Amino acid sequence: MRIIGKGAALAAGVSMLALSATQLAAGTVTWWSPNFHAPRAAELVEQFHAEHPEITIEIEVTTSDGLPQRVLTAMQSGAAPDIIDVQHGWVAGYALNNLVIALDDIISDEDDFIPAALEYVRVDGQTYAMPFRVEGLAVIFNRGHFEEAGLDPDNPPETWDAFVEAAQALTGDGRYGFAITGGGEFGNTIFRSLPFVWMNGGNFISEDGTQAIVNQPEAVEAVKFYTDMLVEHGVSPASTLQNDGTANRRLFIAEAVSMYQAGQFDLASIAAENPDIELGVMKIPYPEGAETAAILGGWSFVIPTGARNPDDAKVFVEWMSRPENMGVYTDTFPARTSAMEMERFQDPALSVFGEMLPHTRPVPSHPAWVQIMQAYFDGVQRILIGEQDAQAAMDDAAEDIQALLDQH
Repeated sequence: MRIIGKGAALAAGVSMLALSATQLAAGTVTWWSPNFHAPRAAELVEQFHAEHPEITIEIEVTTSDGLPQRVLTAMQSGAAPDIIDVQHGWVAGYALNNLVIALDDIISDEDDFIPAALEYVRVDGQTYAMPFRVEGLAVIFNRGHFEEAGLDPDNPPETWDAFVEAAQALTGDGRYGFAITGGGEFGNTIFRSLPFVWMNGGNFISEDGTQAIVNQPEAVEAVKFYTDMLVEHGVSPASTLQNDGTANRRLFIAEAVSMYQAGQFDLASIAAENPDIELGVMKIPYPEGAETAAILGGWSFVIPTGARNPDDAKVFVEWMSRPENMGVYTDTFPARTSAMEMERFQDPALSVFGEMLPHTRPVPSHPAWVQIMQAYFDGVQRILIGEQDAQAAMDDAAEDIQALLDQH
């Protein structure tokens, strides 16, 4: 774990996480920023220090594996840092449990923000996070593999049936057609499988948040479609149960996988590590007669209720929300439309990802959403290891989810 201080990088152990929240001097802000944002975070902090020498930003670099529970534990224990990068979908639960403070007083030019991003982090008319990153996943594919398999890379499959046929055609000789995720931080699998449920007319919970409906036919059929990539069709690698999005990217770079779901944040790594791959990007396939869908992904800054230095934290979050800074920090698209004008977002390779944005939706808002996701993910894993079929696994997941709903 690394801590990047003003003008220097310091090494520290895990114990520093507790110390940082309680023993830092006035004028110091502790910021938990994920490792994939780390280089740009350090660059931006140096710029901020030049403008605000009275405030010191200490960066604690986090990793995605286990992050939702780690953040929740820190907030509930009273040992949270001053600022945390969190996924949009986590914010409502924090707000409903009084774990983060409202940031309406530092949000200006609301019309410049993508409306769905602000909607994601609003509860009862107040805004509890500052969105800075938005995205919708698509399917990245190897055009060369398509040609080898007799498929047309200029006309990739659009429907579920055609997609399965393409994945089967691409599978063989140690190569897999379509890698799904089944391991790592559970958000990986939620973001890749929940849209299939939506496309098929299902959901995890009812609109009023009182009923678990993940075991209804529309949802079960979609979960089966997703998990059958391993269980029935064998087009996803044997390591699927351990694989997260990063593992699938590595398999794709090694040309052991022909297609996988990802965001534009993977494009640079692929180009750098295997420039011989001719990349294609397609929208996520959908059931016949339906439309594609994706979760509106992305990240926001939150300031925990127990932050030691909320005032200076607000100064930094407001500075980071400026279009020119947001545009540098995000791995994908910025949450402000004016930042979209930056040159880095004009790359034609991003066009399909941009086309997916109108099809994105926020996840349901519920104070127990993180635990609901875990219950669903556990069910998916039971299917992948062959312990249960889709119906039985979703029946058990629905029972666990209903218990969570009944508590609120």
